Amino acid sequence: MQKRNKIILIKYLTMYVQYAIIFIRKEIQEKRGISVMANKIAFMNGKGGCGKTTSIFHIAGVLSKEGDKVLVIDFDKQRNTTDTFLMNTEKPVKTVYNLMEGKASASEVTAKCLFQTRGNAKPKYYGVDCMTSDLKLENESVIRKIDGNKLKDELNTFIVEQDYKWVLVDMPPSNMALNDICFSYLVDYVIVPFSSDVFSVRGYGDVMKTIERARTLNPSLNILGVFLARFMYNCAVDTYIREQIKNYDTFIDVQIPLTADIRESIMFGRPISYYKEFSKSRKAYENLVKEIIRRIDSFS
Repeated sequence: MQKRNKIILIKYLTMYVQYAIIFIRKEIQEKRGISVMANKIAFMNGKGGCGKTTSIFHIAGVLSKEGDKVLVIDFDKQRNTTDTFLMNTEKPVKTVYNLMEGKASASEVTAKCLFQTRGNAKPKYYGVDCMTSDLKLENESVIRKIDGNKLKDELNTFIVEQDYKWVLVDMPPSNMALNDICFSYLVDYVIVPFSSDVFSVRGYGDVMKTIERARTLNPSLNILGVFLARFMYNCAVDTYIREQIKNYDTFIDVQIPLTADIRESIMFGRPISYYKEFSKSRKAYENLVKEIIRRIDSFS
């Protein structure tokens, strides 16, 4: 019993120190007049089912647990990200498609995400917002007519007003017009979740071609890397795929395990950071976020 009490005490002391560091850092930035622009990252793969939505959900949880404000933008017409993040929230009537058309403001298409810290707790707001998707995003002929610079300016104004530190964008597996707008105007970084199959690896080549084309308009666009988002340590296929891609310059050597607690937390609308205090899955996402931050810093 005493050992358990000590563990609980250490856990809460650690959390207190972390929040104190975050508060002090923000106070110093405000006193110095430092305005930090948001890190805008697109999650992309040339095929579906590679763990994009799951990755964004849990990464947003890790970031919000650190005290950062996060905006999630769902550009995938399947709306999985919208439905997952807004499970406990009423969805806006207007969508990101209406924003792109110029028929809605950024605030009108954004909703606050509510998470539970435990099973019987009332869902609360922890600094994560979501711009909702729309089936009409599949209309590439309309999207090609959108003024990318105007959309970029409106989003950047909204990001600054709301003081977001992170913008996480869920991209569809195949929508060339939407990819071009996002990579050319809206984000500075791209990260590629892989599932352990040959189709996911082949999709990486298509992503790289899209990025190279977008760099003509957005020279600051960089790829943060690729990571295995649904990894089974006891599966020979997963091990083989890891061996095949580990020599990529962009490979992130953090494997997200395919575990029950990740699937459970998605079902309950609770990022792993709010679902399980001590878990290999949570540690893996925390390590992934650390590596993302390290790589972003290396581009500065």
